[in-house]
Amino acid sequence: MSAQLTQRELEVLGLVAEGRTNQAIAHALEVSPRTVAKHLEHAYRKLDVSCRVQAVAATRR
Repeated sequence: MSAQLTQRELEVLGLVAEGRTNQAIAHALEVSPRTVAKHLEHAYRKLDVSCRVQAVAATRR
């Protein structure tokens, strides 16, 4: 991993790895879908990736 992810970013990516949508993640975490999208955007930047699959793969290395 190129940068330290926050606990929330890791939590969101864990739910992404389960195949959940942003809407489903937002519901589970009791936040808005936009907040989920922002967490993913920040994680992508830190991991230097451009999609959900790459982000999950990067966290598993």
